[in-house]
Amino acid sequence: MTSAAIETERVNFRANKQTKREAERVMRAMGLNLSDGLNMFLARVAAEHRVPFSLEMTRDELLAPSTVQLRNDVTSSIREDVSRRIADGSPIARYDRDLNQAYIQYADGNREYVDG
Repeated sequence: MTSAAIETERVNFRANKQTKREAERVMRAMGLNLSDGLNMFLARVAAEHRVPFSLEMTRDELLAPSTVQLRNDVTSSIREDVSRRIADGSPIARYDRDLNQAYIQYADGNREYVDG
């Protein structure tokens, strides 16, 4: 019994290093390699004429991991600075969302709204 040779073609693409490594780990756990996984994906796309899963993503999934980390670092730094200023009794710039107006909050709790 002979089977017809399947013609293949090389595909090259770039992928996020961490994503690729995690995908390889998952594929290995299923007894497959990355090429097998990508071929399965392409076969489903070809058969269904669509991407075989939802393309809905969270905001963090859409952002590059380094962007998410940078945002988290900046947020953490701002919180630390605000805590330090509160402890020192220094005034802090804030924003009142209800009034859509910036203000300075003093250690005694008084607010000075900024004319804008």
